[in-house]
Amino acid sequence: MIIRTLISAQGRSHVCKTLLGGFQSARHLALLTPQRPLPIIGYSNSLHTPYSTQADKPSRKPSVTFQEHAPPNLGSPVPGGILSRLLPAALIPEAGSASSLRKLVALAGPERKTIAGAVGLLLVSSSVSMSIPFTIGRLMDYFSNPNPELFFGLSPTTALVALLMVFTTGALANTGRVLLFKSAGFRIVARLRSQGYRAALRQDIEYVERGVGEGDLVSRLNNDSGIVGESITQNLSDGLRSIVTASVGLTAMFWLSPTMTLLMLSIVPPVMLGAVFYGRYLKRISNRTQEAIGDMSKAAQESLHSLRTVQSFGGYPIEERRFDSEVNKVVDLNRKEALASAIFFGSTGWSGNVTVLMLLGYGGTLVSRGEISVGDLTSLLLYTAYVGSSLGSLSIMKGIGAGSRVFGLLERDPLIPYASGAPFPKPNPAAGDHMATIQFNKVSFSYPSRPKVTVLKDFDLELKSGESVALVGRSGSGKSSVDNLLLRFYDPTSGTITYDGRDIKEFNVNSWRSGLIGLVPQEPTLFTGTIRSNISYGNPDASQAQVEEAARQANCEFIWDLPNGFDTEVGRASLSGGQKQRIAIARALLPKPSLLVLDEATSALDAASELQVNDAIDRILRQGNLTCLIVAHRLSTIARADRVVVLDGGRIVEQGLFHELATRDGSKFRELMKAQFSAASPTRLNSPEASTIAESEDDEVAEGSMEEIMSDDRDESSESAASKLP
Repeated sequence: MIIRTLISAQGRSHVCKTLLGGFQSARHLALLTPQRPLPIIGYSNSLHTPYSTQADKPSRKPSVTFQEHAPPNLGSPVPGGILSRLLPAALIPEAGSASSLRKLVALAGPERKTIAGAVGLLLVSSSVSMSIPFTIGRLMDYFSNPNPELFFGLSPTTALVALLMVFTTGALANTGRVLLFKSAGFRIVARLRSQGYRAALRQDIEYVERGVGEGDLVSRLNNDSGIVGESITQNLSDGLRSIVTASVGLTAMFWLSPTMTLLMLSIVPPVMLGAVFYGRYLKRISNRTQEAIGDMSKAAQESLHSLRTVQSFGGYPIEERRFDSEVNKVVDLNRKEALASAIFFGSTGWSGNVTVLMLLGYGGTLVSRGEISVGDLTSLLLYTAYVGSSLGSLSIMKGIGAGSRVFGLLERDPLIPYASGAPFPKPNPAAGDHMATIQFNKVSFSYPSRPKVTVLKDFDLELKSGESVALVGRSGSGKSSVDNLLLRFYDPTSGTITYDGRDIKEFNVNSWRSGLIGLVPQEPTLFTGTIRSNISYGNPDASQAQVEEAARQANCEFIWDLPNGFDTEVGRASLSGGQKQRIAIARALLPKPSLLVLDEATSALDAASELQVNDAIDRILRQGNLTCLIVAHRLSTIARADRVVVLDGGRIVEQGLFHELATRDGSKFRELMKAQFSAASPTRLNSPEASTIAESEDDEVAEGSMEEIMSDDRDESSESAASKLP
């Protein structure tokens, strides 16, 4: 229900900015990239990126944009560009991995200046590190030779001071490298989470509510985005360091002893082959682990969201077992990853030790023959350790198992796109421009999750300007589906919905919703903040006078009685269900919609709250300048409509005035009234007349009694509200 409120209002930018600071960084490391090739995304510099559409124009120039690029060849540059040439081809065993790698490089593009500085410092620190084996070799020769030569033409003391200065420079460069890479990583994570959240808000309802689930989306935004962002800078840093280390180390080894270098390289192919298989296995495990974490988050969110139900039914053991089951799945996958890592690193460690042993034996023979010095052998052994570790990193550089889930969200096109369509021409009643007729023409509809169940069948309905229409019927008759189609949460399976003769699909979906419709859902959703911010959710720039006018229209007299008035924090006000619902009505009225949709707005309220909400509805309907579509089963709400439309089995079976349908012999609506009267408690409305209705067999008496009750309740509620409003 919350996502429906988000989509139907114009408050997404505010929510995006609020949420960005709330994510916690994850410290997991996943390996290698996903297999499925995806389109390439280009990014620019800002953390906050609105979708740029004709209908949803940002208040400032957008600084992060999605761009589609034709898939380039493996070695071609991509947006964010030159960095991709620095990454080794050995990292790209599959086409899908190459695609993801390019997207990661594009994602790092806005940080290219920071990363370029970090790369420069990395070259300095790596060069200093690679001078250590050579320096140690020369020192070994100097101290082991009875007639030593001057160390690089310098005295020992001068040489040691010079080396200390070089090593200090390397340490400072390494410090700067880490700082710059991590700073870039933090900003990339923030940008990725912002992009992911904006993409999630624009997904279709089916995908969020019946597909991946809210918990899984939160996991993608929190854990997966942290992994992706951290891996980008970590991979780049490790990859470049490995390239420098391997290049300099192999060059120095060939210069010292070509034969020993070739002997060392003989062990590389089997190690790199094992690394490829190991990396691909860990890629699959990493992806499965992130999915399991998403399921775990979903289970926890569902339980905590329904905490009252869990506690009232004593459902702790059930929920604990369910959550523990999801946790165990994550642990099992982590155990498999740990076993694979242990086997791989154990075998590569053994291979490295054998290689060193071979080099030591062969190198000792060369030393005894006088072909190389002890210092050369020492340098060769140290370079072997450096090169071996760098070659391993080149083959199994950390990749992104979580990337497929994050990029999958970023690149998923909603079934109902936000960016296309013409702007909706919002009616202006003050200028005599009223809402045109909305027509449902032979509409049939099935939910994507239940394609074989037809909810609406050849449905025809006309909504005229200024008219109030009530949709009634038994549960499952398709009432709420009409609202869903009108708001374009879904599109019809067949048939059309037109506005002034134009298919509503021609309009931009965001401008259609925000320019025409105000929604009041069954469960009022209030967000963290003040009452003022909740009422002005669809129009954050509304003045205090506009907020108060909407509150008066919605009969929110209680707000003026609160100590802090409109500045009262929602979470601390302990608002009743009726008060929340009236705030939701005020929120729907503030943007001046031409069509107000009330979806079971009073079904969850007690009698007293229902009277207050119905009085607010009466105020709105009496103005006559607002079209109202009411989905309800409470007769007290239905009777206020100009026309009652009865649905059964996804079709309209009858429609007309409330009085006509209630007194017509064989009327389906009359049957629904009887069912509600017979199911009602004698004390439902806390009046003797209600008891008479529940027990009466005379339909005319029942009808007259009910109308009398509703009339009395309206008068009493109106007088009470009027006395309290300022």
